[in-house]
Amino acid sequence: MYKLKQIPEDFIVKEISTVQANNKGKYLYFKVTKRNRNTLDVVKELANRCNIKEKQIGFAGSKDKHAVTEQIISVSGVAREKISKTNIDNVTLEFIGCGSEPINLGDLEGNHFEIVVRNLEEVKIQKTLYCENYFDEQRFSQNNKEIGKHLIKKEFGKAIELIDNKQCNAHLAKNKNDFIGALQLLPIRLLRMYVNAYQSYLWNEAVSQYVGKKGTVVKKVMYSLGELVFIKEYFDANIPLIGFDTSTIENKEMSGIISTIMKKEGITYHDFIIKQIPPLTLEGELRPLFCKVKNLNIGPAEKDELNPKKKKVKLSFSLPKGSYATMVIKRLF
Repeated sequence: MYKLKQIPEDFIVKEISTVQANNKGKYLYFKVTKRNRNTLDVVKELANRCNIKEKQIGFAGSKDKHAVTEQIISVSGVAREKISKTNIDNVTLEFIGCGSEPINLGDLEGNHFEIVVRNLEEVKIQKTLYCENYFDEQRFSQNNKEIGKHLIKKEFGKAIELIDNKQCNAHLAKNKNDFIGALQLLPIRLLRMYVNAYQSYLWNEAVSQYVGKKGTVVKKVMYSLGELVFIKEYFDANIPLIGFDTSTIENKEMSGIISTIMKKEGITYHDFIIKQIPPLTLEGELRPLFCKVKNLNIGPAEKDELNPKKKKVKLSFSLPKGSYATMVIKRLF
């Protein structure tokens, strides 16, 4: 079985940013290079060190923790010199300019990847121009999907129990059963991430069933939440991430699959309206069924210095925003 991320340098991610930096504007742009660090954790630590709120730091997307990654962030309300002098373990901050707009989620074209695949016995790789656009393990962590479902079902106490945050627990110790108040102590983008994780699980389930019926199955891969189906064909189609406004689906076959999954999960479209915490209300959106794999380069097989009896291969390629390089690896190997 192949192995990924044996060392952080085995998985390098470089953001393909849309940021246009100049010498004017209230937002400071920094290139953040991190090793073995989670994006949200770095943002939280930087905010604490600079005495600003986390929402004053903008970024286009979360990057893998077990990797070496580069991305652009925007910061407001603090002097450039203070940020530049801030030391965070396994993180470097490089000032690249200013701008008049903050960086928001999705403000990027995609990501470029350099990946070392280890522990190989045979190296027979057939290039691909596309990959099923599934969400991978990084999206779900240990309980993200379950927390997200509890949130949309308004089971806020169960959600907090799984989150197990010290600040939330302290609030509940003083304010018994004030679950909404406890949740509101957490960053809204963290709470939204949980709901997004549940949406992503539903999307994976729907797509796996759909492509299994429509295409020629070349492999099935198990992951922590189920089974992912890969097929020979390519379809130019968009599949909805379920929200309160996605009840009308033109593709009747997909509509039937989603209805069956939602019935099994015991949820409705209306559940995605969360009046108690309005920013978590999600209308849903369309996601491409496949992502295009650009500039795929597969290096020669070499001895794996971490396991001399096996081989390793280095790959590089680019993907659109929101697509997972680890899913390309699942398809190739």
